[in-house]
Amino acid sequence: MDLEANSRHSILEQMLIDESAEPTDLPLSLLEDITDRFSPNHEIGRGGFAVVYKGMVGQGTVAVKRLTETLEIVHENKFHKEVECLMKAKHENIVRFLGYCAEARGKAASYEGNFVIADTRNRLLCFEYLPNGSLEKYITNASIGLEWKERFRIIKGICKGLHYLHMNRILHLDLKPANILLDGHMIPKIADFGLSRCLGEEKTHGTTKHLSGTPGYLAPEFYNGKFTFASDIYSLGVVIMEILTGAKGYSEDENVAASWMNRLDGNMQLEKLKVCTKIGIECMESDPKRRPFAWCIVNMIDKTASADETNMTSSLDERQVCLLNEQSDQERIGKLADTISHEDIKERPEIEVAAGSLGSDHSQEGQENTDHWSSCDLSTERKDNIQGTSISNSNSIVLDKLSILKIFNWGGHRNFVRNGGRQLKNSRGLRIFTKGEIKKITMNNSVVHGEGTFSRTYKGILPDITMVAVSTIMAGHYFLADDFIKSVEIQTQLIHKNILKLLGYCLEKDAPILVHEFAAKGSLKDILCDYENQILPLDLRLDIAIGSAEGLRYIHSTGIRHGNVKPDTILLDEMFTPKISDFVLSELVNTDGYIFTTAGGTILYMDPMIMKDGIVKLTQKDDVYSFGVVLLELITRMEIDTRKFCEIESGRRAMFDNDIAVEEDIPVLEEIGKLAFECLKGEVQRPDMTEVTKRVMMLRRDRILRKARKTN
Repeated sequence: MDLEANSRHSILEQMLIDESAEPTDLPLSLLEDITDRFSPNHEIGRGGFAVVYKGMVGQGTVAVKRLTETLEIVHENKFHKEVECLMKAKHENIVRFLGYCAEARGKAASYEGNFVIADTRNRLLCFEYLPNGSLEKYITNASIGLEWKERFRIIKGICKGLHYLHMNRILHLDLKPANILLDGHMIPKIADFGLSRCLGEEKTHGTTKHLSGTPGYLAPEFYNGKFTFASDIYSLGVVIMEILTGAKGYSEDENVAASWMNRLDGNMQLEKLKVCTKIGIECMESDPKRRPFAWCIVNMIDKTASADETNMTSSLDERQVCLLNEQSDQERIGKLADTISHEDIKERPEIEVAAGSLGSDHSQEGQENTDHWSSCDLSTERKDNIQGTSISNSNSIVLDKLSILKIFNWGGHRNFVRNGGRQLKNSRGLRIFTKGEIKKITMNNSVVHGEGTFSRTYKGILPDITMVAVSTIMAGHYFLADDFIKSVEIQTQLIHKNILKLLGYCLEKDAPILVHEFAAKGSLKDILCDYENQILPLDLRLDIAIGSAEGLRYIHSTGIRHGNVKPDTILLDEMFTPKISDFVLSELVNTDGYIFTTAGGTILYMDPMIMKDGIVKLTQKDDVYSFGVVLLELITRMEIDTRKFCEIESGRRAMFDNDIAVEEDIPVLEEIGKLAFECLKGEVQRPDMTEVTKRVMMLRRDRILRKARKTN
């Protein structure tokens, strides 16, 4: 090695010894030397935009991150932002930044038949080497495992590192176990600042047009192009819960939490566990304003860590702890379940309590709006016969509820929050189903009851033998949590015999699931299309028309526009009572009777004027137009294209279904046809649903009277 190379090496070697040394510009030739010209044998990590190599410097080791060669300005900007953030970040829980390289080298190439020498950008970063790798492998591999004390220290270190970043106005924006590295003493170091931002003193948030980061760790506001310091807090909550539960990367018969719980010593440090769990859950509030600040989290952890160990478990004396340690895993957890403070967790319905795992036989079946914690009697002291010793009802809170032996349904919790569970948890009269209950109710989705454009409905049976319809969004279709929340809130307001009743929901899967009352006859469209097997006398068609009109009139009376009225969304129960369903496109109109929104629905049932502009002033009269098409399909038993059908004279007999076009009923059919065409007129000329309902009811009454007179 020549003198110049020795000099370069000595500079970097000295930096490793002197921890106060500032990061510096490092020559490309040095980084090539220490990595053996970026040899594959030195590669220790690889991502979408970079490869990491081990570099040997004298007796020391460094990590060299080489970014992918590209001319894209966006990647250049990311490199500059990463260096900017790293230059400001110096903390024991932040990976130490040693230097950077931003050299361009000429490279001979052929371009359009010409010989050229093009500049190749070389962007590299140099860090301290952390031998234990990322946290990810320790929380997704039960065989490696971490004791509880190590887990607590890691949580504490991550929180302190994030607090330091926020104090220095740095947003990390990609916090996850893979970006938390561990040194030889298992001290956590936050790494990978490729997406980070440095904010000015007066700035508290930022925006982005490009969704970056890792799904599952991104805060909900990210999907709207916004981020704040609270966005990092959300990711921190996810990381904390994964450290506690080891939820990712396991097959169903493995459980990391159980493995470290087995090795807890006599002093089980339940207070620390309680605090960490509460922090994790509170960090994941869907509303950023409700998430705690980093400094507040650090204060809580420091306070817990410094407390006297004997005080932490004052609720369990030494004898009780020893007796618990003699129990099996399931018994131990079951007994601890009864010590939980109800006040700490009574408002956390999104966390599933696995059936049979709590040592308490309290069933939730048949209860409405039951929060899952309340299946245990937590409000009073219970006596449990553990060799005559009672377990007091205390603040030793969460060992039972974590992922220990599958009690804590972490994936379900995250989906619950993302799908709007926080906003919906106070919905009156609705039952919150777990995914396990849905699986049992539908016998693992064994019987399909119906299928729409975006969803599939399965037949289900509740434990009390009540039939229900369970609707799930089909794979490949996107939904917005806000739209789902709005739909549920609207349905909870609508109580009417001609509105399909919403019984509850499940939010623990990727897409939300709705549970409705069962409509045995399926949709009106199914009935109209079943020419061979389904006879539809005029009396029945009039009843369906009146019930549907009554339901729609009621919806309008509450100030709501349905937005998707058609035979597919009018369901029929065993007695052919019509039930209006599908409120995904429903909206509350303003005081002037309209809303501005993007038009949606099925073209054949939409006012053509809506489709002219796409975004228009929508009113309840749009539902009237759709109902007019439904009336025409009821008397013709054909799918109606109004753009062509309106050319036909409304009273023309040829359009009526032959099954009901008997001479004596022609006047009624003509009146229905006339009413239908009035519904299809311009918005101002259309009747409202109150008038439509009244006129259809009068037609049925007149027909009954006419038949009675004929009989007499």
